[in-house]
Amino acid sequence: MQDSNDDERIRDHLANERTYLAWLRTGMAMMGFGVVIAKLRYLFLAAALTPPTSGIIHASNIGLLFTIIGLLIVMISGWRYAVVQNQIRQKCYRSSKHIVIILSIIVIALGVLIIGYLLQDTFPGTLG
Repeated sequence: MQDSNDDERIRDHLANERTYLAWLRTGMAMMGFGVVIAKLRYLFLAAALTPPTSGIIHASNIGLLFTIIGLLIVMISGWRYAVVQNQIRQKCYRSSKHIVIILSIIVIALGVLIIGYLLQDTFPGTLG
């Protein structure tokens, strides 16, 4: 028969796995979103036949950044899962807000980049 200590550890490990899977889905979504951004131009025949905008921000570069960030999220999530698993086993869990803050800043920067990309097509000559 299990005692309540084992139940708590099991719940902690399962929560760690759920967190890992959430980060993994986020990373995969970022990679997928990057591919969509980079290739969206080719889904519309008329847009594919026109030359790219002369602005300083291009969809292919934004898509590449999203894909790279997504890959980094997947790598960091695997590392973080292993760190937390060790901490749970040693009963010395320490949360890390640094990863969340850094990732938030990166996603905000990518959002600003997308807004800049959209605005350069709306107001020609203002950003590039």
